[in-house]
Amino acid sequence: MENHITKQQSLKRFQATVAWQNRILSLFGCYMYLGKQQVSYRIVPICFIASSYIVLTLYCAVQAWGDMGQVVLSIVAVFYALIGVTRLAVAISNPTGCYRSIQLAEEMYRRANGSHPAECVVLAKYTDMFCKSVHFYTLCYLLGVTVVALMPFGFYLFRGERFLPLGIVFPFTDNEDSYGYWCTLAIQLGYMLPGTLALVPSQNIYFAFVFNICLQYDLLIERLKQLDERIREPDSQTEDVNSMSIREQLVEIIQLQQLSISYITHIEHFYQLQSFVEFICNSLQATLTLSELHRSFWLPGFFVFPVAVGQMLILCILGTLIEVKSDHFTDQLYNIAWSEMKLPEQVMFQYVLSSAQQSSQLTCGGFADINMNLFVAIHKKIYSFFMMLQNM
Repeated sequence: MENHITKQQSLKRFQATVAWQNRILSLFGCYMYLGKQQVSYRIVPICFIASSYIVLTLYCAVQAWGDMGQVVLSIVAVFYALIGVTRLAVAISNPTGCYRSIQLAEEMYRRANGSHPAECVVLAKYTDMFCKSVHFYTLCYLLGVTVVALMPFGFYLFRGERFLPLGIVFPFTDNEDSYGYWCTLAIQLGYMLPGTLALVPSQNIYFAFVFNICLQYDLLIERLKQLDERIREPDSQTEDVNSMSIREQLVEIIQLQQLSISYITHIEHFYQLQSFVEFICNSLQATLTLSELHRSFWLPGFFVFPVAVGQMLILCILGTLIEVKSDHFTDQLYNIAWSEMKLPEQVMFQYVLSSAQQSSQLTCGGFADINMNLFVAIHKKIYSFFMMLQNM
């Protein structure tokens, strides 16, 4: 009974953490993860903010041509809008897929054996990791945005300098005079704050999907351990009822494995375009920022570069975690006493093994698996592109 309660508590905690992400998204008219509505009229302002931000940023880059620092700041800033537009486009174009992703994640909690302590520990472990990741990422992101938003006021009060955090200006105003500066700063903060509130929950929900994939692999590993214990029991093959018990365990493992493969394939199909755009944007941000920092002391670069690298690092760590869990699952398969099973059961086990050897992974637009190897490869390309810019 206590284990069953633990299972229900993990599910409720997972649902509660996802729920407050949905409450924030609903402020912008996005109900895709709730299944109640697809979109509402409130999505129009956030779409306008994203699209107008891109237009204004490109306009400012053209106007500032000749001032390399301002041009780079404008180009770097537009990549944030492109990431936001991609996330909106993916969610709006496939609301059924969004809701289906949440349903499948919750289904894995319900499929866990609430009477088995080890499986309840797995549920509690990944729910805790998900909740802590959401809180940590949200805190860091909001803290960073707060620092950037307050920085212009600090520069003005303590040094008398006028500093703009983003690479956009209000058209037909002169930033050199007081009125133009404060108007432009107000516009920039108006873009920054809603954009942050919309981007953070979309990233947090991605954490839910990735940790749920890892949870599925650990549940499969626990089921394999239970199967191995049953096979090694002295009377496991003496009675038909015992043999059927092994067969039933194999059937449950096959069903759970197929659901896991289907879930990973669904998440991969859903996020591969978004992942590709994010890696491209963050890579270009890191390259341009590094080039400008090498040329001169550029204060915004000390914020842009760590954020771009950190975002890629987070995605690659999560992808590597999935690969590690997939490898652990395969290793556990090889440790099963399969030779002690009857021939029909060995055929079933062979099917599980062959499916595990063709495991699905999350990819960057279908071009490369998302893992630490991709992170290293991207940063080699960043360095090569940086050196090319220095020689131009």
